Amino acid sequence: MRTSLLKRRTLLGAAVAGAVPAVSRAQQQQQVPHVDLLIDWKPGPTYAGFYIAGETGGFKRRGLDVRIVEGHGANVSAEMVGAGKEYWIGSSSASATAIGRSRELPIRSLAVYYRRSPTVLYSRAEDRIDAPRDLIGKRVGLVSGSTTVDEYRAMLAANRIDRNRIKEVEVDWSTKPLLDRTVDALLDYEELAPAELQSQGKRIAVMRLADFGLRTYSLNLIVNEMAYLTQARQQIARQIADAVQEGYQFVRDKPAEAAAIFGKLFPDFSSRYLELAMQIVARQLAPPIGSQTRLGWEDTLKILSGQRMLARAVSAEEVAIYD
Repeated sequence: MRTSLLKRRTLLGAAVAGAVPAVSRAQQQQQVPHVDLLIDWKPGPTYAGFYIAGETGGFKRRGLDVRIVEGHGANVSAEMVGAGKEYWIGSSSASATAIGRSRELPIRSLAVYYRRSPTVLYSRAEDRIDAPRDLIGKRVGLVSGSTTVDEYRAMLAANRIDRNRIKEVEVDWSTKPLLDRTVDALLDYEELAPAELQSQGKRIAVMRLADFGLRTYSLNLIVNEMAYLTQARQQIARQIADAVQEGYQFVRDKPAEAAAIFGKLFPDFSSRYLELAMQIVARQLAPPIGSQTRLGWEDTLKILSGQRMLARAVSAEEVAIYD
């Protein structure tokens, strides 16, 4: 009888002991914070650090459940994060962040991944558009509402080139106007359309706006200022920033592996294009990745202000959060 009782107690104790971790795991799963992270455009190599962070466990290791949501442009992303309804954290361009802030959007930059603009003016190599002065008398395709248009005009002003001497043509994001010779040049990030055309064997020349006076911050991580005031979301935001920094460090250190990982997520991209694009992205990522400084923001704001792109004067302290 005594032996039987001891056995029952032992079995009961083991059952209870085994049940505790199961309940604990369920509770932990329920407590994992879910975050919708808005990127400012469609999935592409530019945002590889965000996706690599997800695929290599950067978010999970920090106890986060992150869903990356594609956006509709940097200006729209800034507005949506500023509204704080659907999204309170996401990516944008530095110019869209500063412009939004000047319009009283409650957004601030938490990290800068591209510390110089990746925007290029790309053309057919035989047309020899190598410097801003080569644009005089040419047709340039511009996508209405894109921050690349603001950057292009700032570059012209920095080089004292009269816009009236260039024919500006409204286009969409297609490369067709260039290929069918409707325009002589288009604008995009170097790792996007220009790299894709080059990977297809087309002779494409790129003129980097950053080499001709447009020394501004670009891709950055922004947060809704009101949301960031809460301790819980502040911690989540910093964990996301750390994970994405880790993701971009992976891209910088191992662009070929990053291209392979990204290619599995988005198989519609050709491997040849991704390999070239990731090399371009890797060159953009100057260490320490994700860092931002007051001086860097002051330079960016000075250029934007000089082009009257800000609704009011904005200080570096207003637009960014510094460690």
